[in-house]
Amino acid sequence: MLFDAQLRAMLASARRIAIIGAKDNLGAPVEHVGRYLLNAGYEIMPVHPVRRQAWGIPTAHSILELPERGFEPDIICLFRAPQYCEDHAREVLQLPKLPQIFWMQEGIRSPEAGKLMFEAGVKVVEDRCMETVHKALFDDRTETFSCQRCGKCCEGRGGIVVGPRDLPRLCAHFRLPAEEVLARYTEELGGKPTIKCGEDGFCMFFKAGFGCGIHPARPAVCRAWPFFRGNLMDRVSFDMAREDCPGISREAGHAQFAHEGFRYLEDYKLLCRDTRTEGRAVIVEKRELPPLD
Repeated sequence: MLFDAQLRAMLASARRIAIIGAKDNLGAPVEHVGRYLLNAGYEIMPVHPVRRQAWGIPTAHSILELPERGFEPDIICLFRAPQYCEDHAREVLQLPKLPQIFWMQEGIRSPEAGKLMFEAGVKVVEDRCMETVHKALFDDRTETFSCQRCGKCCEGRGGIVVGPRDLPRLCAHFRLPAEEVLARYTEELGGKPTIKCGEDGFCMFFKAGFGCGIHPARPAVCRAWPFFRGNLMDRVSFDMAREDCPGISREAGHAQFAHEGFRYLEDYKLLCRDTRTEGRAVIVEKRELPPLD
């Protein structure tokens, strides 16, 4: 049995989840959980023997197809009846690299599958909803920042880059293909797609008094504020942000803010690497942070 601290660490380090039995029918438990995991920052690969896509993502037709798709899952998440779990476990054992966790969703138990995975060194979770567990283990509040929904970070053109990991979330949110999402809601600035602004100069999805209209699916840059590269690395930038943003604690020191912010970016999979396609504001290395006192 995994303790919560172990499970939290594994969920924080995991990046890719293969969802077995994926379908995006409205109201289906798998649809709700899959959308939640997308919004939580995971890269999702739906696996279904018949369906062509789920959440706007082309499906793999079996676990054994994952290597051909270049997808190396950290977690195998099953939405299948218990009698199929042992067969899926045997398929997992044929992957070039085993996942960290073999997760059977709420209501699913298979001692046979669990034994196969345990003997192979793969952690097993049975009869637990990944969404419920994730929500319980991850709290996006921090000591140095509490969003006041003032919208100041939503003002200005060109700052909200839609990176490759953001696009599937927006597609799932709007139930539209990528081409249409990009055409309707973005413009190209600096060689990258960015969310369009309204006539008021704010992000087109921000409404005064209501906040963000796509909050669960918002891009990584939005999720990361105020833990931007400049604010984490540079004391002057941090001081300016603290003066302007009412959500940043006035008692927070720069080093505390920087290290807490970096942990936040790690936990919520917001750190980026590719300056060609992702927002520079969320590209930062731990070695660049100021030393803690």
